[in-house]
Amino acid sequence: MPKHGEQNKSQAETANSAILTKQEAAELLGCTTRYIERQIRAGRLRACKPSGKFVRIFRNDINAFLESCASIA
Repeated sequence: MPKHGEQNKSQAETANSAILTKQEAAELLGCTTRYIERQIRAGRLRACKPSGKFVRIFRNDINAFLESCASIA
């Protein structure tokens, strides 16, 4: 059984590795989905496209995008 501190660390890792949709990422960043699409196309934000029009973005990639001093319109 994990100790209390280990459990919190595990929950934090799960939150940081969450997979988001474009809409969820836009809400998190406080911008539009169109801005997200432009940043992905420009190569500033990593995303994966499992099939068709579906786009998924890892929370860690959002954090890296923010840490790279990205300006959010």
